[in-house]
Amino acid sequence: MKSLILLPDGVGIRNFLCTRFVEHLLAEGDVLIWHALSPLCIAEHQSRLGDRVQWEPLPAHREPRLAQVLRLAKTAAQLRWRRRNGHALPSIERTRRAGGWRSRALRRTAQGLGALFGTQRGAVLLHRAHGFAVSHSPGLAPFTEYLRRHSPDVVFCTHQRASSALPAMAAARRLGIPTATFIYSWDNLPKDRMAVHADAFLVWSHYMKDELLECYPEVHPDDVYVVGTPQFEHYFNPALIEPREVFLQRLGLDPKRPTVCFSGDDVTTSPHDPQYLADLAESFRRLPGPGTPQILFRRFPVDISGRYGPTLERYPEVVASEPVWRYDDPGNWARVVPSTADVALLANVVHHCDAVVNVGSTMAMDFAILGKPSIYIAYDPPGITGPWSVGEIYSYPHFRTVHKLQPVYWARSAEELGPLVLHALEHPLEKEAARRAWVSLQVAQPMDKASERCAAALVHISKARRRG
Repeated sequence: MKSLILLPDGVGIRNFLCTRFVEHLLAEGDVLIWHALSPLCIAEHQSRLGDRVQWEPLPAHREPRLAQVLRLAKTAAQLRWRRRNGHALPSIERTRRAGGWRSRALRRTAQGLGALFGTQRGAVLLHRAHGFAVSHSPGLAPFTEYLRRHSPDVVFCTHQRASSALPAMAAARRLGIPTATFIYSWDNLPKDRMAVHADAFLVWSHYMKDELLECYPEVHPDDVYVVGTPQFEHYFNPALIEPREVFLQRLGLDPKRPTVCFSGDDVTTSPHDPQYLADLAESFRRLPGPGTPQILFRRFPVDISGRYGPTLERYPEVVASEPVWRYDDPGNWARVVPSTADVALLANVVHHCDAVVNVGSTMAMDFAILGKPSIYIAYDPPGITGPWSVGEIYSYPHFRTVHKLQPVYWARSAEELGPLVLHALEHPLEKEAARRAWVSLQVAQPMDKASERCAAALVHISKARRRG
């Protein structure tokens, strides 16, 4: 078997290059990696994998205007259809305003098409039109030529959101090569429409499979493979974990005191994170007695805005643990690349912190996997005006399981933060049953075998398509 891994950006690296996924595929045959990353971003992985893997840069390709309009239009139609069915969802009109007049005109055109085709059938029609436009766009020849030359048995795109992956996937499908993609995050399916056209989909859980079939009724259930997600495998690798004393002392923290992680979100999801971090630090200052909790702050890796500077200056007792990522294009999700060093750093942060505080982050799940409490901030900072509201964030569909199972604590005001954190630390098992139920529902078990299941799914997809 010859597998081609499509890496259109850095988003899939933690899942598929920082794990044993490639090694599992190498056990089945040859592996090619087609990527759009700089040599520095892939150097450590090339060195580790050696000549067992063939690397090739993706050809340059500019998305045609028609394809771009249809891609945005199908998202607008999907969101409009889903909102009409009672789902609270972000608005493409509100979340995508940047750019010049051409970009604004393009988005207005897409919004108009989305409104016109804002039904289930309309979203599917726009999706098909988008696929046709991509597969017949100029500049597809280099992608087709490469695939004909190497004749892979399956093409696997590491996540479903990258528009830069479209020409490669379109060329593969035109040549009859089986294609698959991975759903990257627990919130992706209900909040957007997939950019990538694929024959098969790898998902986290049976819950996510049902979610995909609900959002995309045109997809056949047999084409959805429940594999889990490799991003949690690192927590089960004892070779990555340092002793608590060594790790915390190196950061300047006291191993004898409880340590609470404040994990930041991106600027769009949680624009007031610096204020929330200040609220947490201030609440800890008011706690009586020795041995009060200390704060380890980990910002969202793509957020290099500097917005936390004033808060960190005001509260020097907050210790920042900087993500170890490579920034080819700061602020651009696609060009910010995790490293194996950061995989180990994050594993130690979660292992050695006693609780986590944030606004609706997946980090609550990371901590739940290790049996640790999480506090979701659930109040708007006083005096803040604007379209953003924390209540809107928690109304999105992917939080349905959180509201149902209650695996986290909810801080409804700044005054509640300190006492609530203390309560969670003093009763670490209070929500353990709910946390286990939440993780089991969201992520296929056992979690440390996800890479192996991903590779097995690709083998099955390749064989099934050949039989077909």
